[in-house]
Amino acid sequence: MRNIQRKDWKVKYLKDDYIIRNGHVIDPAAGFSGRKDIYIRGGYIAEPSEDVSCEEACVIDATDCFVLPGLIDFHTHLGYQLSDFGLNPDLYTLPNGITAAVDAGSGGTANFEGMYTNVFTRSMIDIKCFLNVTATGIITECYLENLDPDFYNISKIEYLLNRYRDVLLGLKVRIGANTAGTLELQPLERAVELGERFGCRVCVHATNLTCGYDRILSLLRPGDIICHIFQGDNDYTILGEDGKIADYVRAGRKKGILFDCACGRVNYSNRIIREALKEGFAPDIISTDVIGFSIYGSKIHSLLSVMSQFLGTGMELEDVVRAVTATPAGIMGMQGRIGTLRAGAQADIFITRLKRHNWELADKFGEVMQLDEIFVPLLTMKRGKLAYRSILYDSIR
Repeated sequence: MRNIQRKDWKVKYLKDDYIIRNGHVIDPAAGFSGRKDIYIRGGYIAEPSEDVSCEEACVIDATDCFVLPGLIDFHTHLGYQLSDFGLNPDLYTLPNGITAAVDAGSGGTANFEGMYTNVFTRSMIDIKCFLNVTATGIITECYLENLDPDFYNISKIEYLLNRYRDVLLGLKVRIGANTAGTLELQPLERAVELGERFGCRVCVHATNLTCGYDRILSLLRPGDIICHIFQGDNDYTILGEDGKIADYVRAGRKKGILFDCACGRVNYSNRIIREALKEGFAPDIISTDVIGFSIYGSKIHSLLSVMSQFLGTGMELEDVVRAVTATPAGIMGMQGRIGTLRAGAQADIFITRLKRHNWELADKFGEVMQLDEIFVPLLTMKRGKLAYRSILYDSIR
């Protein structure tokens, strides 16, 4: 057999590898904001190397654009065709720069596995979930889930948390006059007991409250999450009698409780958002609570509209990006893999511009917020593959 002599050669990019040049990169997980080129190889973020020939790489010119880690919508309902609330995951997320999401308790002990098997595992994006403490989960507004703790299927909760430990982040429960009713805080008390027993987080939906946040936050533990923090259904809000952020709310944050705005739909007050940001009390997580019959409606376009809302109300750009990238990635246990543009991370990338645009965002109380710029989606990359590109963004060579 003839010996084959191997010639000197340089490693070359494959045809599906990319270089994103000239963009303003914002990567809070890496503590970086500034001009930087991003190299993508084999579906991951790569370090540039003198030993690598870039001749065959596809170059994306991001001049005058922001280059962000793929966004994470931490509060969604994605049980498509298995719930009245359910969205088609990829159809909603990828055109809006979202490459990972959390389903916030759509599925309970009786139907989570069906949603996981038939919807979540078939999506391009990364999806993690909270398991609803009830059997049915949140599947329709025709009737609500039964939150009586006597009906929690504790053995099934334990089974699912163990079997799907890489998918389930913890337990989801709702409280308030229109959900828990006369049960008041009993559903949450039992959920926290189970969270302690099984070593997982609890995520609580709290609206139309029957008691103050002091009682709710006293039950929650470090790492637990409270949603809809800017709701204003009655006098039980995060504001104290003086109209400022209540001391016990700040104490809850110091304790390690995480605050999720989840305010893309109806559960927010523009007045309370303004007051909170004026006092430097921004949400840890920015998310939408988007559902099948609210998407692209009058109160929400997507996660981008909620980001625009908080940016326009005074939240710093890097803090907005952190709240939809690094922070949720850490809660999902995926820090270093998503929510960052560090070398070695999945090449989940979003390219966007801020566009001047005068628009009004009215809450359900009729109070209008005047905003003057919005995030415009230009390109989304998922694991190094082009998943969306605006027809107006012609910068790929």
